[in-house]
Amino acid sequence: MRADLEGRVALITGATGDTGMAIAKEFYAQGASVVLTGRSEEKLQKIREKLISTPTPGTPEPLCICRDLTTPMVENVLVDQAVRHFGKLDIVVNAAAIVEGRFFAKTDDAYLGHMMHMNFNVPYNICRAAIKPMCQNKYGRIINITSIAGYMGDAAMSTYAATKGALASATKSIAAEYARRGITANCIAPGVIDTGSTKKLPAQRQQDIKNMIPCHRFGKPEEVAYLAAFLASERAAYINGQQIHINGGWIR
Repeated sequence: MRADLEGRVALITGATGDTGMAIAKEFYAQGASVVLTGRSEEKLQKIREKLISTPTPGTPEPLCICRDLTTPMVENVLVDQAVRHFGKLDIVVNAAAIVEGRFFAKTDDAYLGHMMHMNFNVPYNICRAAIKPMCQNKYGRIINITSIAGYMGDAAMSTYAATKGALASATKSIAAEYARRGITANCIAPGVIDTGSTKKLPAQRQQDIKNMIPCHRFGKPEEVAYLAAFLASERAAYINGQQIHINGGWIR
């Protein structure tokens, strides 16, 4: 069953990453007007060209906004440009994040602050900026990409896990506060997805991880995108405040 996003406007952070790009592709294929964000103008334009090479009839071409998400007030820039260009904003997908591990004893304040800012403050602020136009539309879908690490933790990932756990908790509170205004807020918590960073792991390490996953494989970015598209649709109106795991059954 395919979700229908025709006429919706979606802001996607981290669109130059494998997962963000897959989400952008799926949203555009389902008729959404997509706003692509990332730090590389060259990568954004390549993704845009790839999307419009298979145009969706009646759907405007994607808007690219090249910004460093760590800059002050960037959330207002993204939301304002999206609304000014497409006239509204219906959907926000926060896919941008720093995925990095560090042993607990070697974690310092600077590292903790940087990780928390990028993985929690930034998506939190983008959600906050997007709430006003969503309330005006009486429709909104907030989808925050968290992680299996934020649910079950992992060695050398305490900071990363903390940022994702905090984002999941905040999303639940947003969901409770804005449900009556036609806005839902949910998280997608991927397990190990077959992305560029995963491919950098040694072959034996990759195999060891696959052996721990009941499905014995890594997830695909497209599988995360299918779930995101459903949550963004009207069909998911009664799914709210949830963290949905997509991990091949790997929950210990």
